[in-house]
Amino acid sequence: MKKNRKLAALGLVCAMMASMAAGCGNSGDTSKTPEDSSTPVSSASSAVVEEEKDPVTLEWLAYNCYGQPKEDSQVVQEFEKRFNVKFDFWFVDDQKWEEVLGARLASGEMPDVMKVKNTSNIPSYVKQGVLAPIDDTIQARIPATMKAINDLDSDGTGFMDAYYDGQLYLLKTPTVYGDCATILMWRKDWLTNLGMEIPTTIDELEQVLVAVRNNDPDGNGAKDTYGLSNTALNAIFGAYGDIPMKEFRGTGSQKLYFTMRDDKVAYACIQPEMKEALTKLQQWYKDGLIDPEFVTGENTGGYWAISQAFNNDKIAVTGMVTPYHWLTPESDEIAGGACWTEFAALHPGTELGTTVDFGTAFVGPEGKSGTHCWGMWSTQGFGITTQCAEDEDKLNALTSIMETLITDDDLYQTAHLGIENVDWKYDQQGIPQSIGEKSSAETNEAGIEVFVTVGLNYEARMNSYRPYVRKYYEDHKGPGYSNVLVPSTEAETTYIADLKTFTLDAYIKFITGEESMDTWDDFVSQFNSLGGQQIVDEINAARGK
Repeated sequence: MKKNRKLAALGLVCAMMASMAAGCGNSGDTSKTPEDSSTPVSSASSAVVEEEKDPVTLEWLAYNCYGQPKEDSQVVQEFEKRFNVKFDFWFVDDQKWEEVLGARLASGEMPDVMKVKNTSNIPSYVKQGVLAPIDDTIQARIPATMKAINDLDSDGTGFMDAYYDGQLYLLKTPTVYGDCATILMWRKDWLTNLGMEIPTTIDELEQVLVAVRNNDPDGNGAKDTYGLSNTALNAIFGAYGDIPMKEFRGTGSQKLYFTMRDDKVAYACIQPEMKEALTKLQQWYKDGLIDPEFVTGENTGGYWAISQAFNNDKIAVTGMVTPYHWLTPESDEIAGGACWTEFAALHPGTELGTTVDFGTAFVGPEGKSGTHCWGMWSTQGFGITTQCAEDEDKLNALTSIMETLITDDDLYQTAHLGIENVDWKYDQQGIPQSIGEKSSAETNEAGIEVFVTVGLNYEARMNSYRPYVRKYYEDHKGPGYSNVLVPSTEAETTYIADLKTFTLDAYIKFITGEESMDTWDDFVSQFNSLGGQQIVDEINAARGK
């Protein structure tokens, strides 16, 4: 059975705004003037009692379906009582999502609120008549939600892909510390042996790479060490001004990254500054400074963030991980991050600052710097279906849940962690800690993490980290480049697979010297002819640019 990691602890934060009325259907004006309040009323008029409304049924598919929430779930009961609703949970096996959901939608069924696994599905859902536009009328019902989105996505680049034909169809939940760029971890002991410091610029990096290759930093008497492999490549590209793709290995998810040029979407991989970076990397590879096995990657198995090349004393610096992966143990009870734990097991006595240490993004010739950044926004979220949008009671109930989750931290905590003293309790530091461990299915069955998808309470989510973890992130936060998320287009669906293969192959050939940098213009021309130009043209047309 697939297991969740232990549920994250959730610290309480101050409410961001006054809590909205939780109940739905209270649309009448109950305000009174001073005259109204002071005027006696008859016993007959004062005896008027508001008629209790029947619960509104909400068909709910706004969660990852590893299990189906049980009717006796206290979390579910809390939401049903508070909002006067009855939930009809759709169970769509997470491993068969597209197949099962597609069949139900094709038969004419639809939930009221629906998780969308990828924004590329939006066009088909719209054409099927499933997703309703989240227009001005709906947005007016969720002011706190829209404010949270606008605050976290001030330039609008994180939500471009949520639009289709000029209308918004998807809302997303922000990723905690998604704006924290991937970090660089150095063999500090090697640099100490070489009499060098962690480099901060491209020129300093080059000097370090030469020394690591030629001056036996591990002291084994063999010339068997290299400066870097594939995961640090993005830090080099970032020093020249952009990130061309996510990963640089044949088995990786080498997603091509978009960037902005003159308010238009463009592919980062064909920008002139990437030619400059590749020229430098080609020279380093020729000089033997880059691990010749970088094409196959640093990770040869196990957890994806582990660099066996780094752990086995082959390279001096690794990247593509977050600070959390190199978290040092806080105590005997709280272990360190996955990368720290595995490295320390192979190198007894490992100390941060002595054996290994964090490095900063390299500054390039024009002062630019940054590494790969996961991004605040993913390509999944939730949409409101036409069934819900056309039913005033359903829409009132759903938007009330959304707004209350973002303004009521206690309710968010219930949705996120479950019931106090049942699913979690406070530790001696006053931090909520989960009671026991639950599988993914058990978590769903308890109603935990079933409702938080529609609650964009970023501050509450941020505080799900223990204070020392949060500080760790803040201490090691540096500049980064996030992929610009764009609307799905027919051209991208048609051409992107071949474009990714073509680009990765070309970049590898440039770095290894198999292809001369004199052919760069030919590469750009061919990239555009293979569909690259058509893709960005369609994207910018969809944006009205």
